[in-house]
Amino acid sequence: METSPPKIIQAEDILAQLRAGVRETHEISLRSAKIPVRILSIDEVNKIRAEAKKLAMITGGDETDQNVQIQKLTLQLASQVPKNTAPILGEKVLGMVTLDELTTLFNEYINVMERVNPSIEHIQPEVFRALVDALKKNAITVKDLSLRQKDVICSAYVDLIQRQENPTSPPAS
Repeated sequence: METSPPKIIQAEDILAQLRAGVRETHEISLRSAKIPVRILSIDEVNKIRAEAKKLAMITGGDETDQNVQIQKLTLQLASQVPKNTAPILGEKVLGMVTLDELTTLFNEYINVMERVNPSIEHIQPEVFRALVDALKKNAITVKDLSLRQKDVICSAYVDLIQRQENPTSPPAS
């Protein structure tokens, strides 16, 4: 009985799997309104956070105001489909929605992100190990990973160290 050699997973393959759906158009909805959206890059997300923080400082707003700005700016930028076009959810539209509608749209967007770009917790263990091995071999850099992916790897590493130091302790959650 002949067995085939195990498939070697390349770092590029892993990143492609983790980024599945990023270049596609997706849809969020509020009641009967269907809104096309795209997944934002980490640079775009960082710019949104910086802009929201700056706006909150200028207006004297608190963390709640900053979070509302993050939601508005995220939806505005994500609804620029294709990129560099006028957003479907522009300032005028977002200025007229209720806070509940804004939160609902933002949560719809978060659900799309989770579906098309799942966190590392949901990938198969062998793919996770291959990703960590690729990092160890410098085949990819930490810069190639999202903050969430970095957090999961760090959490898994801390959990591993704790289990090695105290084999009777349960895994951290």
